[in-house]
Amino acid sequence: DSDLVMRVLADRGHRLFASPDLIARMGIPSAPAELSHWPGLSLASGKHIHRWELYGPQGARAEVHFTPRMITTDMLALREAAMAGVGLVQLPVLMVKEQLAAGELVAVLEEWEPRREVIHAVFPSRRGLLPSVRALVDFLTEEYARMVEE
Repeated sequence: DSDLVMRVLADRGHRLFASPDLIARMGIPSAPAELSHWPGLSLASGKHIHRWELYGPQGARAEVHFTPRMITTDMLALREAAMAGVGLVQLPVLMVKEQLAAGELVAVLEEWEPRREVIHAVFPSRRGLLPSVRALVDFLTEEYARMVEE
């Protein structure tokens, strides 16, 4: 629709994370294929396919299927389970910044990255844009930028 404007609020990267205890038990993986033997944690979806799709050096792509030890709709529960050593988890980097800094979680296969999520705001053209909507979009853009910088 030509009367709509789309603005990027955030470019949200994900990574795979595990607890130091799980890495001590499983070893440090050197390739995505090794992850199929790791215990995984999964966000519930309508599909019953549990996989990590990863993109690596020189445009390489890997798909890792796993049997989850835990499935939930709660991303905070996934983070807590990963910290407890229950399994490997894919989460937004912003969600685990404190745990990474504290050494409670470690990024796994850092050169391989799940697809990035771009968060957009879509609203009517600026001509009819209410000041409150503009203020909200500006606030969200600034807050996401602040979270990335911290």
